Amino acid sequence: MQQLPPRPRQTTDRALLARSRARNRLETALILTALAGLAAAIGHLAAGGLGLGVGLGFAAMTFVLSAAPSEAVFRQALGAVPLSPFQAPGLHAMLATLSARAGLAAAPRLWLLPQRHLQAIAAGTMAAPGIGVTRALVEALPPEELAAVLAHEVSHVRDGDLFVLRLATIAATATRAMAQAGLIVAIFAGFGAIGAHPLLPVLLILSPLVADLLTLSLTRAREFLADAGAAELTGEPAALAAALRRLERIQGDDFERMTARGPRWLRWFRTHPTVAQRVAALAAITVADGAGRPAWEAPWAVPPAQPARPAGRRNPWAR
Repeated sequence: MQQLPPRPRQTTDRALLARSRARNRLETALILTALAGLAAAIGHLAAGGLGLGVGLGFAAMTFVLSAAPSEAVFRQALGAVPLSPFQAPGLHAMLATLSARAGLAAAPRLWLLPQRHLQAIAAGTMAAPGIGVTRALVEALPPEELAAVLAHEVSHVRDGDLFVLRLATIAATATRAMAQAGLIVAIFAGFGAIGAHPLLPVLLILSPLVADLLTLSLTRAREFLADAGAAELTGEPAALAAALRRLERIQGDDFERMTARGPRWLRWFRTHPTVAQRVAALAAITVADGAGRPAWEAPWAVPPAQPARPAGRRNPWAR
């Protein structure tokens, strides 16, 4: 791999990073508590203790049945195919090193997504996680930025986002189901049949929307946490910031295009923070150490024992 010239190094401030992660985890706990409280309130107001018990049973059953290993998610839901170390030795080297730095017992399985746009995702369960990438992403990013994007997905796995977001989705689904059931009963039997609490009609109508907004807020918060984790794993927050800017420059922001002339509250429906917000958050935990070093040395390159490739178009999978 061609060696890049030395550059001033930027790294993470550990104290600022720790405070940022603590704030994010507190926000996560508050949102999950609000989701659980909303679901419990709807069940209790609609049908008392019985409604609360039914809601808990529904949530528990959904939680058990919704657990799917990465193979089922990537192969069946996303149409992805696994990438072997023979096919993508450089990517596997990146992922193995980042997973070791994150303290994972084993690296997540690597998958090739069929979509044409630039994308990387983590999915599956904590016991069987996977990370998928598109060919367009691998071809578009230089090695240090690609490693930062992979580190972001590894952070999702390490921080338990596969569990946390599934839990939030189930709480929102339970809230929606109980609210719809309550409205159906109210329509056919009147609100007197399900309770006389004055807030019940408003809660039944608005609670699904509130639950969805809380879930979206949680996904945005976890994106900030994964960004901080990527900066920690690579030691180069500027690499992730550069990758985010490059991705936005290449394929834009569909949500921003759709809502460019709309009211600001439409941003509450975003699944991810804006690139500007993410770059600003990374800058807040970045310090310059004044050193210079070549970027992304041997751990990310093809092992020297492999035969040299013929001249021509580079192979992006051999990073």
